Amino acid sequence: MKAAVYLIGLQQATGRAELMQRELDQAGLSAVRIDAVDSTRVSREEMLQQCKSEGNWGYFQTKDMACTLSHAKAWEAFLESDADVALILEDDVFLSPDTGAWLNDLAWWPADAGIVKFERWRATRLQVALGKDGVTHMGREVRQMLSRHAGGAAYAISRRAAQHLLDSRPFDITLDNLLFNFDASQPARAIKVYQVQPALAEQGNEAPDEHAIGPARHRPKGWPLIRQKLRRGIYEFRGGFRVFPSVVLGRATLEKIRFDGRSLATPQNQQTHTA
Repeated sequence: MKAAVYLIGLQQATGRAELMQRELDQAGLSAVRIDAVDSTRVSREEMLQQCKSEGNWGYFQTKDMACTLSHAKAWEAFLESDADVALILEDDVFLSPDTGAWLNDLAWWPADAGIVKFERWRATRLQVALGKDGVTHMGREVRQMLSRHAGGAAYAISRRAAQHLLDSRPFDITLDNLLFNFDASQPARAIKVYQVQPALAEQGNEAPDEHAIGPARHRPKGWPLIRQKLRRGIYEFRGGFRVFPSVVLGRATLEKIRFDGRSLATPQNQQTHTA
């Protein structure tokens, strides 16, 4: 299997680009640059040609539309290549130095995987349901992800999953929920997603003065806000109810995803299957 790497970033975010190049270099990666959709230059009306204004997760923010469409650009570029798998990165992540080694030999890739999430979302209380079975590769586990895990800044995707997501247009939900919310996102239900634990990447690699590029987010008010909260609450409850039997029966565990920025690729930590 052959892997490609795509780095998504705004043209004007030159500080981020410089920091990310350092991360790529120390991780042994070379990336194809994808210019992100800029919500200050592309109107909401233009984005609505490929998106809906509202979906299962509520109001679709213009900046979130731009993010999702930016990833769609990366998926399209990937499908035009001869690679079997693509690592999609946003331009504000820290990478473990052994990330490149993970892509050099994809023998660890689960046969049924559509996406493998490399990232840890920085929420102190978030726990993710992970299946008990999996693979241990280079000191890290690769296990099926059974519950929602936010963040879409570092994940590897198959050709089939990329095409499936593109075919799901018009998009109506934020990128991370589109990929990793199996209750609110219909496209996600058809994709087997795995999680690297401890994770290989984490957001937070911010350049000075580039933290909040673009317009402020619009927050719904009144009934639209209440309706959004109700919708999200229903899907959160549904997700918990769905994974509860697997946890109780011992087929899955609830875990906090960790990020380990060290190289864990030692001779003692080669690929093994776990049951």
